[in-house]
Amino acid sequence: MRHAALLLVALSALARGVPAQDTLAIERGERVRLTLSSGRTAVVGLLVTQDRDSLRVRARPDAPPVAFPRAGVTGVEASLGRHGHAGTGALVGLLAGGLVGAGAGSSCSGDFLCPGAGGGALLLGGTGLLFGALVGVFVRSERWESVYPERLGVTVLNTRRGLGVGVSIGF
Repeated sequence: MRHAALLLVALSALARGVPAQDTLAIERGERVRLTLSSGRTAVVGLLVTQDRDSLRVRARPDAPPVAFPRAGVTGVEASLGRHGHAGTGALVGLLAGGLVGAGAGSSCSGDFLCPGAGGGALLLGGTGLLFGALVGVFVRSERWESVYPERLGVTVLNTRRGLGVGVSIGF
């Protein structure tokens, strides 16, 4: 049991250094977001070049690229593009409009143009659905995919006794 625990510690220590030896799974020109160990806010820009020691990112088209040492980068994410939130807006509008419509419809019993709780919920819920979807189309955000650190890494290692396997798991 003691040998298994030592082997696990040794493999995890060796596997941590593996990502810095290779280039990341991102291409030149991709939009990236770097998380730095210095605690600065994330750096977003286009990847210019990468090598074993550094990543060069251009934050603005008119700015020169800035080199970030790989040792100081704790996370790298690649952009999956921007998208709207029409579905979320429609759902929020439907629920809000339905609740307001049900409340307003139930308080006007006996009036000439009173639709009742169900009719009010249907009428204002439908209106809220359309309005919420319209607002959601214009609310856009960017989706990111983590590139480094890798969540699960498996590597073949050359040890004194022959070949070994290194496994790293990120949380």
